[in-house]
Amino acid sequence: MRRFKAVALGLVLAVLAGHAVATELSPLRVGDQRGAVQVLLKAAGELEHVPYRIEWALFPVGAPLVEALNADAIDFGYVGDATTTFALAAGARLKTINVWDFGQGGAAIIVPEKAPIHAVADLRGHRVGLVRGSPGHLLVVAALKQAGVPLADVTLVYLSAADAKAAMGRGSIDAWAIWDPYVAAAQIQDHMRILVGSQGTVREVECGVASDSAIATKRAQLIDFIARVRRAYAWAEAHRQEQAEAYARDTGTPLDVAVLTFSRQQVTVLPAVTDDAIAVHQAVANLYFDAGVIPTRVDVAPTYDRSFTLNP
Repeated sequence: MRRFKAVALGLVLAVLAGHAVATELSPLRVGDQRGAVQVLLKAAGELEHVPYRIEWALFPVGAPLVEALNADAIDFGYVGDATTTFALAAGARLKTINVWDFGQGGAAIIVPEKAPIHAVADLRGHRVGLVRGSPGHLLVVAALKQAGVPLADVTLVYLSAADAKAAMGRGSIDAWAIWDPYVAAAQIQDHMRILVGSQGTVREVECGVASDSAIATKRAQLIDFIARVRRAYAWAEAHRQEQAEAYARDTGTPLDVAVLTFSRQQVTVLPAVTDDAIAVHQAVANLYFDAGVIPTRVDVAPTYDRSFTLNP
């Protein structure tokens, strides 16, 4: 028995060190938005020699990813703090084990090029399309508060990303709160302009969320996976063009849209959960509650698991 325990411990430690080992690690079920993380890992060479199988599930936005996690259909995925907050307020069972810091912010409110909307205050009396509980929703709430415009003065229209794009084309909404690559596509293909972006309006973090069962049974896989993501984003800093080309090739996104998207993306995968990241997330949760977006105040700190740390 002692020998068996020693061997098992040695195998786990090897995985944590990033080495491939011949062991029966169970698959890690990862949710991904539009395939972005999978494409990045592949382009950076981080899908080679993985000592467990990764089963990918693709989602258009973060909300259905969190629903799948809460239903135990996946083990892990990355979503914005706004989406995480909305899910927590609805009683979702999840823990944040890893955090990304966004240097440039992730969302923007866009309008038609010739629209008579040139400042956030001009949104009064207009219809804004967004995904409920998303980073776009957060940006609208934060931007209106910053501009001194009551949320009630704007009509929020809750739509999927695809439906919002179509609604903009029909003129059924006057503005759209969304994120890249949707923003880049709207700028290049539909001649939309950015009214306001997240940078300078609201700080955001991206939450790597996992289920309690995955934390309990797949710790080695989770640590290995987030370490691969961290290395991949470090690679991307010096390989923007290669990242864009890989994304365009693997997702069917036009290359010019991918290039614009990744040219302005600044992501830092933190080696551990920090007090600052939790504070940023808590500010988001407070903003949502104060605006009436969520019915109860959410204390995010207990939903963070600080035990997942990477080598600096």
